[in-house]
Amino acid sequence: MMARIEVLAAIGGYRDDMIAGEEPEMCLRLRQSGMTIRRLDVPMTLHDADMHRFGQWWRRARRAGHAFAEGSWLHRSGVEPFWRRETRRALIWALVIPALILMAALLIGPWALLALLVYPLQVARMARREGSDGDGRLRAVFLMLSKFPEAMGISEFHLRRLLGRKAGLIEYK
Repeated sequence: MMARIEVLAAIGGYRDDMIAGEEPEMCLRLRQSGMTIRRLDVPMTLHDADMHRFGQWWRRARRAGHAFAEGSWLHRSGVEPFWRRETRRALIWALVIPALILMAALLIGPWALLALLVYPLQVARMARREGSDGDGRLRAVFLMLSKFPEAMGISEFHLRRLLGRKAGLIEYK
């Protein structure tokens, strides 16, 4: 990224208390201050997350959930719904829906577990959007699955916030 130093200084630069998501959060503050962000319509760099194991992917998704929660909490009273949708989506798919299905199974019976079919149906809907090739279907599976570690990161952020504890870096490599 390239920026004028006086513009970054005027908004306080990056927040050094955030463990993830600091660049999108800084860009939000830049836009809110009346600045314009421009992007070139060409690839400028490649980002290699260097992940080779499922556990690395899970930790990175958990970290993303933490970033969603922190960003939406920091800007909860703002006009722009910064990461509220991402936060809400993870909580609904990973906590609310499973809790409702479990309660229904306990109250109605095991047939209520058929409601779990909502997950493969959602994956199929997402796969149509992601592309019909094998990569698109695989992306859809992992996008749906990512809601669970994201919800963990969201929950961890708010638990630490309520306990007055600072979060440590969530490493995934």
